[in-house]
Amino acid sequence: MVKYLFLLAVYVGTLFANAALDKANSFANVNVASSKNLITFLFQNEEKYLDKEGNINSILILKTLKDNSLLEFYSKEPKEFELTFIAKQNPLLLIRVITESLNSMGYNFFITKKALKTSEEFIWTISLSTQSVPSPLLLNDNLKAHNAMILDIEKKGINWVYTIDANDAKIDTVPVAAKIRTSLKKPLVPYMIAVNDNINTVTFWAHVSDYWYPKISFYTQNLQLIKTIEESKKTQTIKLHPPKTAAYMKVDDKYTLENIKRGLSILIE
Repeated sequence: MVKYLFLLAVYVGTLFANAALDKANSFANVNVASSKNLITFLFQNEEKYLDKEGNINSILILKTLKDNSLLEFYSKEPKEFELTFIAKQNPLLLIRVITESLNSMGYNFFITKKALKTSEEFIWTISLSTQSVPSPLLLNDNLKAHNAMILDIEKKGINWVYTIDANDAKIDTVPVAAKIRTSLKKPLVPYMIAVNDNINTVTFWAHVSDYWYPKISFYTQNLQLIKTIEESKKTQTIKLHPPKTAAYMKVDDKYTLENIKRGLSILIE
C-alpha cells in the first residue's frame, strides 16, 4: 500500500512538472537546443511554480523566463496578435479596465474580434497589429493598479488568453480631495470622478469665460448607469447630491468639451 501511495505521489508531481514545463515552452517558443535545455533545468522543480491553491503560476513562469532572457515579444515587422480576456464580472467594467491598462502601455489602437456574454462568463477578444506584443508582466502590473488580477495565461499561436478576476476592479479617475475646492485641467475626455455614500454634495463652477451646459452621469461600481442630469442653459454653478449607490460620476458638456476648455472647479463635501 505504501509503495502504491509513493508511486501516486511521484506521478502527480511529474504531472504538474510537465504542465509547468509545457506552459514555459509555449511562452518561450524557442527552437535552440541550449535554450530548451535551460528551460527544462529551470522548471524541474514543479513546486516552485505552483500558487497556494496548487495551480500553475503563469506570472511566475513568465518572470523566470524573462529573467533568463528566454522571452521574445519583439519582431522586425508588424504582426497581428490577439488578446482574449475571460472574466465572470461585468463586461463594461472589464472592457474599461483592460482598455485603460493597454492605453497606459502605449497600445491605443485595436479592434474587437469577439465579445460573448454567457451565463457564467464574458469573453472579449481583440486584435492588434504591432511589432511588440503587450508584455503579460507589464499588463499584470497595470491590472493590479486597477485592483484586477490575472488568474491564468495561455498562449495559443498568436492568441494570448487571460483569465481575470475583476471582482474588485476600479477604473481611472481624476483625484479630488474632499472639502477642498479643486481646479480641474482642460478635459480631453469627460472627467470621471470617484464618489461614495459618504458624500453629501458636489459643487461645480465653470470659468466665467466658458459656456457650460452640464451633462453629469452617475454610475455603479460595475458602470451601470444610475441617472443623468442635463442642463439646456449656460450654467456657472451647479450643486448635486450623488445617489448613495453611485461609485463614479462622469462630468461632461451636453454639446462639446470645448465649452469648458478652461476647466472646472469642484468641491466635494
